[in-house]
Amino acid sequence: METLSPITMISREIKRKRINVSELARGLRINHSTAAGMLQRPTLQVQRLAEISELLNYNFFREIANTLSCTEPDYTSEPNRAEVNKLQNQIKDLELEVRILRQTIKDLSGR
Repeated sequence: METLSPITMISREIKRKRINVSELARGLRINHSTAAGMLQRPTLQVQRLAEISELLNYNFFREIANTLSCTEPDYTSEPNRAEVNKLQNQIKDLELEVRILRQTIKDLSGR
């Protein structure tokens, strides 16, 4: 496997979007020196990469995943399918509850 360099990807996107280190630091709510140091290190925490992805509106995780030769996980297996169905049913129940609560609030505020 080739060495992944999220810092190179981030630097490329920063240049492409014409964002400087100060703007990156402000967006991440960190000091300029912390942001500059982060761009000098060879590795990056996953949470920080997620924050930078949001800030730059670019999915670095997708780019990294595309470089991997691994197979995709099987989401169609029975245990996963059962869990997905259970979660979908919970979503439907919660959506119904939200509709009922909204209607109740409308009814009460109309009095």
